[in-house]
Amino acid sequence: MALVVSPSPAASTKSIRLMTYNLNFGNRDHKATADAIAREDADIVLLQEITSDWRRDLEARFSKQYPHRSYQVQARAAGGLAVLSKHPIKSEDLWSPPRGGWFPASRLIIDGPFGPLQILNVHLRPNLDEGSWVRGWHTTPPIRRREIAAYWQKIQYDIPTIVAGDFNDPPDGKAIAYLARHGMTRVTTEGPTTWHYETVMDGQRRSLLSLDIDHIMIDGNLSAKDARVIDAGASDHRPVVVTVLPRGSG
Repeated sequence: MALVVSPSPAASTKSIRLMTYNLNFGNRDHKATADAIAREDADIVLLQEITSDWRRDLEARFSKQYPHRSYQVQARAAGGLAVLSKHPIKSEDLWSPPRGGWFPASRLIIDGPFGPLQILNVHLRPNLDEGSWVRGWHTTPPIRRREIAAYWQKIQYDIPTIVAGDFNDPPDGKAIAYLARHGMTRVTTEGPTTWHYETVMDGQRRSLLSLDIDHIMIDGNLSAKDARVIDAGASDHRPVVVTVLPRGSG
């Protein structure tokens, strides 16, 4: 675990503002993407596709804003994970994916303003099979379900829990459905889709495909409000932000 700690600033005692954001390991515009994180100023930021270059630039930009930081850089560039937090990270476990999965998941215990908070930062198998999106759309959903089921069996069930990240699954996908059957609720967001594929045609950027594949899910101990997808940054993903608080507290 690559954990970095600095003196902690004051943080809200009533709720946590959470962001999940796939930065895209091939994204060259680090400044615009980091600007999107800085503007939202969430309490906890979960990141996917973290490389050594991303770690360097995030450290330079956010060491004061986020005193608690952890990076899990992987040999497969798109598999890196990170968390930036205003609250102490008490522990972190990196879990390898089951058969068919490509990237690990990170389970964090955060010392939050309303007690311990368990967060699972995921990046599930993309919709690719032998280089084909069409084939992958049909063959990879069971893999994502298998991934989330394997991770779910390892979590602590007596701590308020959030599962968030790049699911590579639509809202009605198998991984989302699995968590829903185990008491988790997907937070509905306002705004554009979380992912979009763009290309340049006739000198103009055009969106060819848009999907909601980045999600935040909460258990019955928690409630959510002000959930939005932010149209900012230079990644093919957009940041998702939500305010999370104990159920019945507001």
